[in-house]
Amino acid sequence: MTLATPSEALQAIQNATLEAIAGGTPLPVVIERLAREICTLVPEARCVVLHADADSGLLRPLAAPDLPERLLRALDGLPARAEAHCCAAAAGASQGEHEDFATEAARGNLREVAAECGFRACWSVPIVASDGATIGRFTFYYPSARGPGELERLVARTCVQLCAIALERDAAQSQVQRLAFQDSLTGLPNRSRFREHARGLIDALQPGQGATLLMIDLDDFKDVNESLGRRAGDRLLKEVGARLAQVIGEQAFFARVGGDTFAAIRSGDDAPDVALELSRQISRALDEPFESRGQKVAIGACIGIAHALSSNLTLAELSHRADLALYDAKSAGRRNCRVYAPELAAAARLRRCFKQDIRNAMDRGEFALAYQPIVALANNRVVAFEALLRWSHPERGLVSPATFIPVAEEIGLIGALGDWVLHEACRTAAGWPKAIRVGVNLSPLQVGKARFALDVVGALQHARLDPHRLDLEITESALLARDLATRTTLHDLHDFGVRLSLDDFGTGFSSLAALRWFPFDTLKIDMSFVSDLDVDADSTAIVRAVIGLARDLGIKTVAEGVETESQHHWLIQNSCAEGQGYRFGRPMGTAQVEALLRQAGEAPLSLTLPRDGGVPTAMRLATPAASVLDR
Repeated sequence: MTLATPSEALQAIQNATLEAIAGGTPLPVVIERLAREICTLVPEARCVVLHADADSGLLRPLAAPDLPERLLRALDGLPARAEAHCCAAAAGASQGEHEDFATEAARGNLREVAAECGFRACWSVPIVASDGATIGRFTFYYPSARGPGELERLVARTCVQLCAIALERDAAQSQVQRLAFQDSLTGLPNRSRFREHARGLIDALQPGQGATLLMIDLDDFKDVNESLGRRAGDRLLKEVGARLAQVIGEQAFFARVGGDTFAAIRSGDDAPDVALELSRQISRALDEPFESRGQKVAIGACIGIAHALSSNLTLAELSHRADLALYDAKSAGRRNCRVYAPELAAAARLRRCFKQDIRNAMDRGEFALAYQPIVALANNRVVAFEALLRWSHPERGLVSPATFIPVAEEIGLIGALGDWVLHEACRTAAGWPKAIRVGVNLSPLQVGKARFALDVVGALQHARLDPHRLDLEITESALLARDLATRTTLHDLHDFGVRLSLDDFGTGFSSLAALRWFPFDTLKIDMSFVSDLDVDADSTAIVRAVIGLARDLGIKTVAEGVETESQHHWLIQNSCAEGQGYRFGRPMGTAQVEALLRQAGEAPLSLTLPRDGGVPTAMRLATPAASVLDR
């Protein structure tokens, strides 16, 4: 259809452009169509649309129908500001409306290029965003030395607005795309972007080629996050990302794929060897301390590596292998690197079976409690028993708590298992003499559980056990966070009458801080210090200092792992109140404890200890096999 006036034609161009923008047509297509329509409407001129690059701010040609390639190259990379833009071109042209160049050299060069391309003048208008920023330029080039006519001014006003709408919409869509594929904290690619890249890399592999994946998991990041705060943790992650960027560089594509987990992937025949060397570089970079709030923070990483060839490779399988290698590295401790091997898959299958065995053990009643005596060192009188969880596996035999407790925590059974231990220990202790307490160990996950205080009160009331006879033993790792909820829970329980013990004192990271924040009644000195009392001067000094510190704070001390007569006498001489270990008795079953108590009758249960370090006379009924952890 032939339109009567240029205004009607311009209106039709505007409507078509807006429709294309609303319909999601790609920006280059929209602007190219617009520029071609304008060149048809104003045949005596050539137009070019340039947009400002979001990263550099420099102008890049977006659409320029029939404009010579040489002139486009000259325009590419100019600053977006008006005074630096080449908008007048004709050498010697005095009639063209234009802005001056930033330098004489640049202005002369652009004039020369434009003149050689057959243009005598140009007229340029900035494309301005809604916030006032210049995001591009719309320019007419003329073969004669003249300025714009009324039609060109009308066209420019309309086209500048359309270009601004199109450019801002495209920028918004690009921002959404960046957010979808970029980690907002570190600026690195995120998990979605990594998967997309990794799949593309694997799909492009030729027969016989392979890909190598590295999974990088930070050591102790949770402790840093909880002790220094989330802001400090976020700053640390940013610095880790920056260091990894410096180390990995162009060697591999890498991303942040989880809270404190990063991943890198590369292809090529040399990928496995390169990955091993890369892992060493990563370890060296992360071993260097970080600075946070004036403190030096040491944090390393465990790395799992997996390599596979294209013939048997999927991203899911490669990721699974790298995860197994990472799990093996973390199981070996901090700052370890492992390469996937087939036996790791077999070990993973065994772990899965073991997890199912724990679930079945709860239903089958395979768990039981053993009780180890705690005595007053001055008179060898039994003042408490510590409840120790035992699992008699139908095929494996007696399984150490050090083996199955972490697995129970991992699969989410520690809550149910801990509740059972608490109720069973309270029920059993309710039948003992009122002077004897019962100690129950708590998992860190139990302490942080919502309504935990109510669970404890419920167990006491159900068993009709006096709160003062329950001693909850808490390790330092459970208290690292020092969050308000944990503090409130423990203070509430202490106010209710429950006794609190800090277990394994001296082996954690925040012992003194824990004494400040929590109302402990007892410190249990770790057996690693007690066992060296006879041979190590440092251990002797540490134990003496702990006893003195506890005395000044009004806290009772219990020595764990007491085995010899000389250790016993040293502890008495240095005013340690209570002791626990093989010198006083091994863990025993409920029936054996009740038999001992019946022997004692109404009198307090006291032990007759042999001078040769053998089994105490009153404990000869209690000789089941026990772990060194029970001493």
